[in-house]
Amino acid sequence: MSAEIATGITDDPLDSGSLIDSARRDTCGAVASFIGAVRNHDGGEGVDSIEYSAHPSASQILREIVGEFADRPGVHCIVAWHRVGHLGIGEDAMVVAVAAEHRAQAFRAVEGIVEEVKAKLPVWKKQELTDGSHNWSGL
Repeated sequence: MSAEIATGITDDPLDSGSLIDSARRDTCGAVASFIGAVRNHDGGEGVDSIEYSAHPSASQILREIVGEFADRPGVHCIVAWHRVGHLGIGEDAMVVAVAAEHRAQAFRAVEGIVEEVKAKLPVWKKQELTDGSHNWSGL
């Protein structure tokens, strides 16, 4: 049986608590999650904000990435969302939650999904630095 999945790319703020809660299942003893938040520094440079942009295929690619984990033993539900647009310090850029029968199954799936998203999802970020300059990553 494949896990239920819910994924998306949005320019709306992510409600991490609601997204994580939406993964809960009565059949599962564990819900593991990851929240990627905008921090105020990177590599010794101060950061004011980040502008995320995504390729039009990003929603489908995110769903495919998550789908690769849907048949793992014990995994019943996977929720994964990524935000695009202008984000300030402290705002959530990505939320992943996995409900599984046991904690190890949930932890491994969350870690794997996050790593695959970082490697494969066509999302780029432009960091606005405190000195007025900017830099890009994910290109």
